[in-house]
Amino acid sequence: MSTARQIMEVVDASFRARQDIDRALQEIDRRALNAMVLVKKHGNVLAGYGVVAQAFRERAANLRESASHLQANIAPLIEAQMRILQQERLIQNYDQMMQSHGSTLHQQCPGFASTRQAWVKTITIEQDKARRILRQLLEKVRVLQEGVEEQEYVVTSGRIEAALVEASGAPLMRVSRDMGEAVQIVARAIRDYRQQLERLQDESNESL
Repeated sequence: MSTARQIMEVVDASFRARQDIDRALQEIDRRALNAMVLVKKHGNVLAGYGVVAQAFRERAANLRESASHLQANIAPLIEAQMRILQQERLIQNYDQMMQSHGSTLHQQCPGFASTRQAWVKTITIEQDKARRILRQLLEKVRVLQEGVEEQEYVVTSGRIEAALVEASGAPLMRVSRDMGEAVQIVARAIRDYRQQLERLQDESNESL
């Protein structure tokens, strides 16, 4: 895959993940807030679910804060990839000129060959930098996934609490189900983003 296409796919994946995560976390917060209103309305009988709903909101806020940096974190990788693309185009233009006017260029510009070597060296340096940034990105995404797993645990706790107080008439089972679906949207978005980064990592390693 070309460097330009790699850049566009990573940018698109980052943007989609950020949008999907933000929408789902807003839904989680809304559902948790609704649950807390129900808890307040029904009193102590739903106190256990109130603790779960509060934990849900707090963890959603933490996830939103972590996810808010996705676009910023991708910027250094894009910059490195753009520098690689620039050097690759310079080399391509150089090689085309050499094919057409090689002997003349060698006579008029004897330092041209060393300039090409400098471009190749720059590409190697930027590729190493891009791989390092990519590893850091994948680690941050892994931390995000751990946060989602914690949310899934809270969802399970919420379903248990909802089942225990089902006789109260409060629609907490439905609330828990809706929050669980929102968490799954976040999980899919982060998983898809991680897979995109891992594909880029594999392609970068293949280019070594």
